[in-house]
Amino acid sequence: MNKPQYTDPSIKQLFAEIDPEVANSFTVEQLEAIKRGLASRAKIRHSLDIRVSVPIPGLSFYLVLVAGSERRSKVRLRSERGLYPFWTPANILFLIGFLIILSICSYTIFSSALSSLTPTSSSYYPTSIPWIEDKSECEHTGRIWNRGKCWDFEQSPNF
Repeated sequence: MNKPQYTDPSIKQLFAEIDPEVANSFTVEQLEAIKRGLASRAKIRHSLDIRVSVPIPGLSFYLVLVAGSERRSKVRLRSERGLYPFWTPANILFLIGFLIILSICSYTIFSSALSSLTPTSSSYYPTSIPWIEDKSECEHTGRIWNRGKCWDFEQSPNF
């Protein structure tokens, strides 16, 4: 019997992973059913679908984030919970790292925003000017000479 040849990459990939003896045992009807099954999965798009290869030297690493409305049955959800447990050491380390980075970024952003909203002090504090060592030069700049130092009484702490 002549088996149909498929050019679809997902079907080619599937048959590349199946023992050739088993793959050759499929009937035309079975092959068509597999094709329809894979085609129906390809049509489903997630609302959020981010797939990124992370360039870390020496590691082959990727990150996938998908989200959308839940369409899986309760039976499938239960079986997948056993296959893909959430609380694994790698997941925990990732979540801790993510939360640390998120906290640092949030703190930085909020402290910057808050400091820009905080009014600056209009109080002035007396400060000695160390580079002026002469009374006449001090008084010439509008400052006061006292106890052998030049004092500026209008220095702002925000200067």
